[in-house]
Amino acid sequence: MTSKQTIGDKIKHLRTTKRLTQSELAGDDLTKSMLSQIENGRALPSMRSLQILAARLGVDAGYFLEEEQSVDLARLVRDIEARLKQKEYHSIVSAVKPLMDGKLPMTVDAARLMGFYVNACYYTGTEGGEEAIRRAVEIYERFNLYVESAKVQYLAYALLFTQSRYAESLELILRVREEYMSKKVGNDFLFEIDLHYAHSVTLSALGDYEGSRAAALAAIALSREEGVYYLADHLYRMLSNLALMSGNLEEAKLHLDKARLFARFTEDEQSIQLVHLAEIRLANVEQHYEEALVLGQQHQAEGSRYESSRCLQMGIALYYLGRDEEALASLSKVTLPDDAYHPLDRAGVFTSYAYKAKIYARQGKMEEARQQSQIAYERVQQYPPSVYSRLIENTYRELHP
Repeated sequence: MTSKQTIGDKIKHLRTTKRLTQSELAGDDLTKSMLSQIENGRALPSMRSLQILAARLGVDAGYFLEEEQSVDLARLVRDIEARLKQKEYHSIVSAVKPLMDGKLPMTVDAARLMGFYVNACYYTGTEGGEEAIRRAVEIYERFNLYVESAKVQYLAYALLFTQSRYAESLELILRVREEYMSKKVGNDFLFEIDLHYAHSVTLSALGDYEGSRAAALAAIALSREEGVYYLADHLYRMLSNLALMSGNLEEAKLHLDKARLFARFTEDEQSIQLVHLAEIRLANVEQHYEEALVLGQQHQAEGSRYESSRCLQMGIALYYLGRDEEALASLSKVTLPDDAYHPLDRAGVFTSYAYKAKIYARQGKMEEARQQSQIAYERVQQYPPSVYSRLIENTYRELHP
């Protein structure tokens, strides 16, 4: 049966999710002390109190009275959530996928489990994420948990992105935002920043760089207004890259400086590495090739997921310094990462073929040069115009008059 502790946990979870204080939720109908006792499982609310709390939290009162399917499911949800934090995506898929064949009940715990599963599907390339989203949305909307429904639908954006369905991804983000804004109870600023971030990323994938910049700035403005600075390192790094694409070096440096500060503040190793790579690229754009080599040597990390990006920037610097054989050796190590879903990231990788073509042409090896430029040219035909595609196309035209 549903216990006092279960009801209290659900009330507390929803209250913290919606960023309400106990005083704000209690209002004039309950004392803060009574609400605290309810949340801690020491008191059971009356049906009238439960209905009042449910209305303020935007759910049906029946949600709190829902019987637990089993203690095992709650324990599994906690276990999978811990694995997600440790990025153990393959183990999550192995544990949850067998349960997706109609074995999960229509409970909120099951919906949360499916949300975690969708994340793991994205990172492992496993099919089945769309069905998990559909079932989780059905559960959340059954209990009028519309914000939670919007959040799990948002996960579909990443799945669409991995399939290069950028226009559909944009349509989904706009629809989820509209539903969230019309049905939200309170403000979930972190989720709103997530939506701005996804909007910016998707617009840049479609070649709308001004729109992408505006969406990123909107996310930073909201972050600053609420004093949370969520995703600030990623947003400033994105803005720096967009400024480089437009040739605005001063703005690129300004945004990269801010990205560096936030990356160091968060102590996120992935963000720190990405900022370092952005510094190498900026040095190349500024034609400070010796500096780019020094930065690249400092960033050596054999086996790192960013090793390929480092080799690309090192190869570019070596090419412009006229050190052709070293440049070819470095560029030959460049591979397309499994998680490079953004067309700009992919086009950047394919510039390695264009630079190898330039080196071969400089050495008089025209057949090899044309082969390399042909590969690069064919692979970027479906991508939006960018500095990368322009480099590739110009190289191709030079070698195929």
